[in-house]
Amino acid sequence: MINIVELSHKILSQCEHSNTAIDMTAGKGNDTLFLASIANTVIAFAIQEAAILATKQALEKNHISNVTVIQESHDLFDIYVNREFDLAIYNLGYLPGSDKEIKTDAKTVLRSLEKALSLLSVGGIIVIVIYLHDHIEDLLITDYVSQLGPEFDVLKLQVLNKKDSPYLISITRTKK
Repeated sequence: MINIVELSHKILSQCEHSNTAIDMTAGKGNDTLFLASIANTVIAFAIQEAAILATKQALEKNHISNVTVIQESHDLFDIYVNREFDLAIYNLGYLPGSDKEIKTDAKTVLRSLEKALSLLSVGGIIVIVIYLHDHIEDLLITDYVSQLGPEFDVLKLQVLNKKDSPYLISITRTKK
């Protein structure tokens, strides 16, 4: 079985020079830990206190010191990161093991993504992991990224023979 999160990490690791990386949805800290292993500096965002605590605990347990964790919505990331960055990941849906009513929202993701694309370095990669909990979110994000200009390469990787399996979108900036 294909593990979509592992695949997202393989794609992100293709960026050769990763100075700054952003985990837009820190969750339990797994993506944050991965980014910390391939980037000089990582900024991780989450809106729930449980996600912040889980991410900080994972970082402490693994003796990681190149990460800043911020309790804030990812659509406001540009308050904290207003310079070019190389990598970002969005792992959409809800925090595993928590209230399923608290989840990502298409409008928020699209606001964040628009800002992120403007700051993404040439050769930089944004990966979006989409779980089909919310088909409206899925459709709106897919529609938005499919209309990006020629300065981006956009891939959609999906297991076609398994109904409602998660998939990922990879966006690479090829030129300014």
